[in-house]
Amino acid sequence: MFMSLPAGRLVNWTVTRITEDNLLTVVVVGSTSLALLLSVGSFILSTRAVGLGIAAGAGIAILNFVWQRSIMQRVLGLQIGRPTAYAIMRYLLRLGITAILLYFILTSGLFSLTGLLAGLSVVVVMIVLCTVYFAIQHKGD
Repeated sequence: MFMSLPAGRLVNWTVTRITEDNLLTVVVVGSTSLALLLSVGSFILSTRAVGLGIAAGAGIAILNFVWQRSIMQRVLGLQIGRPTAYAIMRYLLRLGITAILLYFILTSGLFSLTGLLAGLSVVVVMIVLCTVYFAIQHKGD
C-alpha cells in the first residue's frame, strides 16, 4: 500500500503478519517498543522515578524472556544428558540473578515500585495482545 505525502514522496507502508515463525521476535520487539513508549511517556507526564522503574522493569522482563527462550531451545533442541537437571539449574540461576537485581533496584530508592511493576508487565501485555491477534485472525478455524 502506497501513501502520498504532501512533498510528493511515496512511502511504502507494509504490514507484517504475525505467524508462528516470527511470534517470538514480535513479542520481543513489541515489548521493547511498548517499554520505550511507556518510559518516555512517564518521564514526560510523571516523575523520573516512575520512568526509571518502567525502564528497569521492562529491561529485566525482556532479558528474562529472551534468556528463558534460549534455555528452552537448548533443552529441546540439543541432546543434553539429563535435560531436567540442566533446565532446573538454569531456572534457579535466572531466578537468583533476577532476585538480586530486583533487590538492588528496590533498595536504591531511585525507582518507583509502581513503575517497576508496570515495566515487569510489558512482556505479558505483548503476549496477551498477540493471543488476541491470533484469536481474531483464526476465528473460524
